[in-house]
Order: sequence, then structure tokens, then C-alpha cells
Amino acid sequence: MNIARKPDEFASAVALDLRETEHLLDAAGARLADTISHALSGRMGAGLAASAGHRAFSAAAKALYTLTEARGELVEAHNHALRDARRMGLDHTLLIPGETKPDDGTKDSPFPKPTGRLATV
Repeated sequence: MNIARKPDEFASAVALDLRETEHLLDAAGARLADTISHALSGRMGAGLAASAGHRAFSAAAKALYTLTEARGELVEAHNHALRDARRMGLDHTLLIPGETKPDDGTKDSPFPKPTGRLATV
């Protein structure tokens, strides 16, 4: 959907989408980890051999690893978007008021000042 928006509104909408997607990935990862744990401990309680369901456990563990990697990439995308928003002076918090990141400099200003290599961009 291509809707004309003010830059701050667009940055805020993207930030909210990224945050919600991160939360969904966290929930999916936690659920999958619980499933793997339940299946592994339940096997013993059910008196099944160690080989029972091993391929399923292995595939689920691989899926958890892949999900964890995808989560890391999404966090990195969020970090890049945050740096870009700061560099351009965009208020990316319109839809998520009060949300701050550790050491983001928001104590003194609603817009943190870029530092390091970002200050020279």
C-alpha cells in the first residue's frame, strides 16, 4: 500500500512494524523451544526409545536455529533503520511513545545526537 505520509509518520509506522515483528519472532521462538523441550522430556516419561522422534527433534532444533538467525537479522535491520532515522532527524516514536533504547541519548533530547561514524554522515 502506497500512502503519502509525513516522514516522521512513515518512520514511526516502520518502527512499530519492526517492533511487532520482533515480538512475534520472540513468541514463535519461545513456543518452539517449549515444544522441543516438552517432546524431549515427554519421550522419557512415555517410555519411548531415544531414537523415537529423533528426526523430528532434529528438524525442530534446526528450525529454532533458523528462527534465531532470522530474529538476529531483523534486529540488525531495526538497528539500521534506527540509525537512519536519527541521521535524518526523524521522530520514529510517534506510534510507540516512551520507547527508548539503552544508551540512546534520549534523556536530554527527544532526538539523540549521532556519535562516532554516524556523526560524520
